[in-house]
Amino acid sequence: MNRKFWLFQFPALLISFFLCGSTQSILLEKADTLGNELIKEYKSGTKAQFDLLMIFQKGRIERKRNPDLSIQYYHEFYNKSVKAHEPYYAATALFEICRVYMDRQLYFAAMEYSLRAYQILTDNHLEGNSNYFMIGIGNCYFQTGNYMIAEGYFRKAEQLFRTNNDFHGIAVAENNIGLVKQKLNQKDSALWYFQKALQQRKKTRHLANIGHSFYYIGTAWLSLGNNKEARNYFEMAIPLLKVSSDNIFLMHDYSSTMADVYFELGKLCEIQNEHKEALMNYCKANEICDTIFEQVKKPDIYIAIGHSYVKTGDFRHALASYRDALRIADSANLLNVKKTCYENMMQVFLQTRQNDSASSCLKMYRQVTDTIQAQMIDSRFNEIRLALRIRETENESKELQERNTSTISLLITIGILLLLLILVSIIYVIKQRKNARIAKEEIKARKKAEENLEKLNLELKEINAGKDRFISILSHDLRSPFNALMGFADLLVEETADKNIPEIRHYSKMVQQISRGTFQLLENLLTWSRLQIGTMPFQPVNLELYSEVSAVIDTMMAIASRKSIRIRNLVSADAMVQADSNMVQSVLRNLISNAVKFTKSEGSIEIRSELKNGFQVIRVLDNGIGVSKEIGGKLFNDADGMVSTIGTDNEKGHGLGLLLCRYMVEKTGGTIWLEATSEKGSIFAFTLPEVKN
Repeated sequence: MNRKFWLFQFPALLISFFLCGSTQSILLEKADTLGNELIKEYKSGTKAQFDLLMIFQKGRIERKRNPDLSIQYYHEFYNKSVKAHEPYYAATALFEICRVYMDRQLYFAAMEYSLRAYQILTDNHLEGNSNYFMIGIGNCYFQTGNYMIAEGYFRKAEQLFRTNNDFHGIAVAENNIGLVKQKLNQKDSALWYFQKALQQRKKTRHLANIGHSFYYIGTAWLSLGNNKEARNYFEMAIPLLKVSSDNIFLMHDYSSTMADVYFELGKLCEIQNEHKEALMNYCKANEICDTIFEQVKKPDIYIAIGHSYVKTGDFRHALASYRDALRIADSANLLNVKKTCYENMMQVFLQTRQNDSASSCLKMYRQVTDTIQAQMIDSRFNEIRLALRIRETENESKELQERNTSTISLLITIGILLLLLILVSIIYVIKQRKNARIAKEEIKARKKAEENLEKLNLELKEINAGKDRFISILSHDLRSPFNALMGFADLLVEETADKNIPEIRHYSKMVQQISRGTFQLLENLLTWSRLQIGTMPFQPVNLELYSEVSAVIDTMMAIASRKSIRIRNLVSADAMVQADSNMVQSVLRNLISNAVKFTKSEGSIEIRSELKNGFQVIRVLDNGIGVSKEIGGKLFNDADGMVSTIGTDNEKGHGLGLLLCRYMVEKTGGTIWLEATSEKGSIFAFTLPEVKN
C-alpha cells in the first residue's frame, strides 16, 4: 500500500463528509478505514515519519475543543512537509485547516485553503488522486452560495470516481449535485440525481446508506408536492437507518438522519392538517436527539412542536416549547433562532392578550435583530483580517523555503571550494555549468511564482465577487417577508386607530415605522450591491423631467399625507434630460423621502429645475428643520461613513440613501450637493445632462 496515497486521501474524505450531510455515513466509514491503514503503515516507517504523524494526530484531537491550537499543529505539519519536499503532506495540512474554518462557518477562508491545497496537487502533477479534494472544494463553494461553481467540481470528481469504479464516491458526487439542484429550485433534476445516487448505493449493499438516499428522495418528492411518495420514502428510510454498527460515529450519524426523517414527517403531517400526528413525529425526533446528545437540531424541533400546539389551541405548551428552543439557542448563541423564538412568543402573547409579555418579547426581538446586523458587519471585517493572516502565513512558509535553499547553496559552495583545492581546472568548468543551470532554474521558478500569484489574485477577485453576489441574493430574499411585515404593520395601525389603548397604538406605529425604515434600507442595500458588482442596468435616454418628477411624487403621496405635507412639482414643462429613468427616479425618491422625514406636519416641499451650462439643475426645497453644518459636510463623503439623524416624527434612517444618490448621479455625468440649509429648511440640488440637439 502506498503510504503517501492514504495520507493524501484521508483528510479529504473527512472534510467531504463533514460539509455535506448527504454523504456522512459513506465517507465517515471510509475515512475510519483509511485512518487505520495510515497508522498501520506509519508503524513500520522511520522516526521522522512517525513524528510527522503525531503532529497530524494532535491537530485532529484539538480540532473540536481548541481550534486555534489545532491550526497551529497543522501549520507546523505543513512547514515540516514543505521542508521535507512532501507535497502530499502539505496538501493534507492545508485541507485540515480548511476543515477547522468550516467548523467555524468561515467559508471564504476555508475555500482559500482548499484552493491552495489543490494548487499544490496540480503543481506536482497529482490531479489523478484529487477526487475527494474536488468534493471538498465544491462544498466550500456550495456553502458560500456559488452553486454553479460547486456543481462543476462535483462533476469533475464524479468523472474520477467513475474511472476508479468507486461506487461510494460516485454516489457522493451525484447526491451533492442533487443538493445543488435543490438550491437552484430545479426540483425534478434534484430528484433524478438523488435516484441516481441511490442506484450506486444499492451496488454497495450498505443498508444505512440506502436509507440516507431514501431520506433525500423523500425531501425531493415533498418539494414537488407529492406527499404520498414523500411519506412512502420517509417510512422506508427509518428501518434501514436503525442498522447497528460497532462504530459509534456511524451510529450517531444514522440516528441523526433518522431524527431528520421524523422531522420531515412532522412537516408533512402539518401540511395535511394532521396536527396530533405531526406533534408525535416531532417528539420522536426530539427523543432521538436527546439519546445521541445532538443539540444543534433541537431548537428547530422545539419551534415546530410549538407551532403544532398553537394550531391545536394549546398556547401554554406552545410557549413552553418556544422557551425550550430559546434556552438552547441562548446557550449556543444562535441569534437567528432566538429571533424566531421571540417573534413566535410575541404572537402567542398577542393572541392571549398578554400585552406586557408581548411588549417584553418585542424589546428582546429588536435587541437580537440589532445584534445580528452588527455581527454581519463584524464578520465582513473578520474575513478581511483573516485573509491578511493567511498572507502572513504564506510569507512565513516562503521564508522557510528560502532559508532551506540558502542552506543547501552554502553546503554546495563549501564542497566546491574544497574540490577547487584538488582540481581547480575541472571544478571551474563544473561550477560554470552549474551556475548556468541554477540561473535557468531561478528564472523558471520566478516565472512560475509570478503565474501562481496571478492565479491567486484571480481567485481572490472571484471570492470577492461571490461575497457581493451573496449580499445581493440576501437582499432579494428579504424583500418578500418585509413586504408582508409592512402590510401587517399598516393593518395593525388601522385596526388600533380607533381603540382607546394608547400603548398598543404607540407600539403599532413604532412597528410600522421600523418595518418601513428597514425595508428602505434593504432597497438601498440591493441598489448598492448592484452598483458594486456592475449588474445595475444603465440605459440613458431622453426623458421629460416633469413626468419623472410627477411619477415619483405619486409614489410619495401616501407617506407625505400622514404628516399633511404638500409636495409641488414646479419643474419646467419643457425640461429634457439624458439619463436612466430608474436612476433618476431613485435619486428623486431618496431626496423627497428625506425632505418628508425632516419636515414638520402641514409643511411643504417643492421641486424646481433650471437650465445652466448644458445641465438641468434640479432642486428639492423643504421648510423643515434643516441640517447642521457638521453633518452637512459629511452627507456625500464615503470616508466619513454613513450619517443618519432622527426625523420630525422620530423616523430613523441609515445614511446609505444619499451615498447611493451620489453614485447614481455621478454615473449619469452629474453632481449632487447640499446647496443651502437653515432652521427654516434645506435645499438639495443635483445636475443631469441636458438633451443635445
